[in-house]
Amino acid sequence: MGIELSPAEIDDYLLRSPRMILCVARDGRAPLALPMWFGWVEGKILMDTGLASRKIPAIRKNPLVSCLVESGEDYFALQAVLIVGQCEIIDDQEERRRLADLIFEAKPVYRKLFPKQLPPHLERFYSQPRAILRVTPHSMTTWNFGKIRR
Repeated sequence: MGIELSPAEIDDYLLRSPRMILCVARDGRAPLALPMWFGWVEGKILMDTGLASRKIPAIRKNPLVSCLVESGEDYFALQAVLIVGQCEIIDDQEERRRLADLIFEAKPVYRKLFPKQLPPHLERFYSQPRAILRVTPHSMTTWNFGKIRR
C-alpha cells in the first residue's frame, strides 16, 4: 500500500496549506530555507517577494529550488509535498500584479492574514519593486502517513 498523495489530494493539500519552505542554493554556504506564502495555480507554485530580497540573486545564479509543504503533529498525521523545480523570476510589474492576484484568488485566507493597516516602515518595504517567483515542478515526492492505518 502506497502512502503517496493522488493528484487531487496534492491539489487539495497545497490549496489548504498556508505556507511552505522555499530552499535556494548559495555558493559555498548552506542553502537558504525561507518560509513563504504561496499559491498553487495551474500546477505551478507562485510566490510574491521583494525584488531586493537576498533570494533573488541566488535564484538568478541557480534557478533549481526545492519547496516543502508539511504538516502533522503525530506519526499518523504526517503529510508532505516536496517539489523540486525551476524557479523563474517575473519582475515585470504589470505581470507581477496579475500573478499576485492569482495567489490571493488561490488562497483567500491571505487577505484576512495580511494587516489592513501597515506601519510606515512596512508600507515603505512593500512599496518597493516586487517580483513573482514561479516554480515549475520537475519532480514531486508526497506522503501521507495516515494511509498506513488503512
